[in-house]
Amino acid sequence: MKMKHGKMPSSTQDAGARVLRTNFRKIERREWWLWIAAAVITLLLTLALASFLLPNSSSPNDFHALYVLPQAVRGLVALVFLFDLYTIYQHLQIHRIRRQLIEREELFHLISENAADMIAVVDLEGRRIFNSLSYQKILGYSPEELQESSGFEQIHPDDREQVRKAATQTRQSGMGTTLEYRFRHKQGDWMVLESVASVIRNEKGEPEKLVIVNRDITERKKAQEALSRSEASFRSLVEGAPHGIYRATMTGQFLEVNPALQRMLGYESVQELSKVDLATQVFRHSADYQRMNELLAESKVMKDVELEWKRPSGEPIVVRCSGHRVEGKDGGPDYFEVFAEDVTERRTGACQRL
Repeated sequence: MKMKHGKMPSSTQDAGARVLRTNFRKIERREWWLWIAAAVITLLLTLALASFLLPNSSSPNDFHALYVLPQAVRGLVALVFLFDLYTIYQHLQIHRIRRQLIEREELFHLISENAADMIAVVDLEGRRIFNSLSYQKILGYSPEELQESSGFEQIHPDDREQVRKAATQTRQSGMGTTLEYRFRHKQGDWMVLESVASVIRNEKGEPEKLVIVNRDITERKKAQEALSRSEASFRSLVEGAPHGIYRATMTGQFLEVNPALQRMLGYESVQELSKVDLATQVFRHSADYQRMNELLAESKVMKDVELEWKRPSGEPIVVRCSGHRVEGKDGGPDYFEVFAEDVTERRTGACQRL
């Protein structure tokens, strides 16, 4: 039966549970037959013993034995009957306990096979003891295929040492360590797994096995890497832009500024400019700042608005600004993103021609 990548027939998901129930019924039937056979044998032995103890009626002067021995035989039969009842009670209790165990086993099986995460149990040497069917759904390996390989065979060679160290640390501390490593899909692709392990101890409190829960984070890692590349590309674009770009709160506090804005305003460094108050130290007229705030608050966008700014020396400059208002994430405050172009020389030239 051919399966699509990452998919598995629904009939396969509960196959293990059906096998558990079938095996349990076989064991249950076998135990009941053994118990019936034991009860029959016990009764036959009791009857044989009773026939042996009963007096021979042809023996003379045996009236006292005829009275006493049947009482003993009846007592013996009663004891055997009570023993059989006790045996039935014990068997029913064992049957109830075993059924509870099998129900818990089925529950664990259903949880492990239907969970999105992959669950494995290994010994302290890394040999696999149990692998959930999630490995087959996600990585393409059946439990049987994994049992035939070592615990490190499918792990990327460059990641094996950190996995070994994490396993050693877990055994020593008893606390699971979360780590990421690459695991080879059956088709040959490398998947990224997020893993955490915990210790199973024996009755002496000594580490005996490790339970490992793996989660496929391949798509999440790809998205993070793509976002990082996008952010790096955007930051490179902003850093190298010829015009000033900044983010600021509605109260006039800079959040981010680019080097072009720092050079335009004449500050020594981006860090120095970041500490400046936009409303009082950059805008030449407070009315312009209020006008920009009102415009962005109402329409959430502005385009090609000319404003007068000033440098630390007090020298005025004319800038043409375009920007928009950005709603804060997770309940945070709104802020402005503004692109500013220095048009001082252009405006001065235009005034001279007039």
